[in-house]
Amino acid sequence: MTTKTDESNAIFFHTPGRHADAYPYKILVAGRTRFGHRDGFVSRRFHHHTLICTLSGLGLIEIGGNRVAAGPQTIAWLDTSMQYAHGCHPEADHWRYLWMSIEGHGLDAVFSFLRVAGNPLFATSGETSVAGFERAIQNLAQRGQTTDAISSAVVAQLVEMLVAERGVQESSEDRGERVLRVMREVRANIARNWPIEELAAISNLSASQLHRQFKQKTGTTPMDWIRHERMNLAKRLLIAPDVKIAMVALNCGYADPYHFSRDFRRIAGQSPSEFRRAEGQ
Repeated sequence: MTTKTDESNAIFFHTPGRHADAYPYKILVAGRTRFGHRDGFVSRRFHHHTLICTLSGLGLIEIGGNRVAAGPQTIAWLDTSMQYAHGCHPEADHWRYLWMSIEGHGLDAVFSFLRVAGNPLFATSGETSVAGFERAIQNLAQRGQTTDAISSAVVAQLVEMLVAERGVQESSEDRGERVLRVMREVRANIARNWPIEELAAISNLSASQLHRQFKQKTGTTPMDWIRHERMNLAKRLLIAPDVKIAMVALNCGYADPYHFSRDFRRIAGQSPSEFRRAEGQ
């Protein structure tokens, strides 16, 4: 059975044949999808594993209490027996991806071994992963005697790639490096809005994992650290007497000077004006 609406949205269903049990993996359904802001969020619950390969734009996936931003050159692995929702990220104009729902021997064990529930996002080599998904979709669209064999081979190749990626990731990047990566990105553009989901995507961790690892390394949360970094910058800018406080606030990521002054007093123990006078400016 095939359902197809246009080139960017297509679904291909497959009922495994009588010899499908001879192969370790099965693809039950696969397709191409494009989300926009007007499409809202889709909430579903199935009972198999789903792989999502982002082609362009940015998606937001909510699963198991975690929120994950899925961008290009990533694969998200979801256990859809859990309640989840997904859609276009609020800061993006679209999210275009390929996907497949799979089942097979040992998938639950691999899912657990790779700790996917806490960190469902994998960095990929891009072209290689996209080619695998495209082959799976074409295979279901042109079903034949080899459909089950090809499906199993495609899933095996993707699982092998994800295991290798997560293994390399864990051996080459310790917790400190991931936190430092977030710090570098934030410091390079301190004035912009930094949603926790985007910080998590930079670190390739879930939001809860990043929060925990950040606190282990710095003793504080990511958002509190950003607030202190902004106040440190504000102190340097306030030393210049010709820079208005409203402009200092804007350069530190505060559109509202009142909120800037409130946070500055909370952290520095005095208002921006008092700090400037105390510095003799």
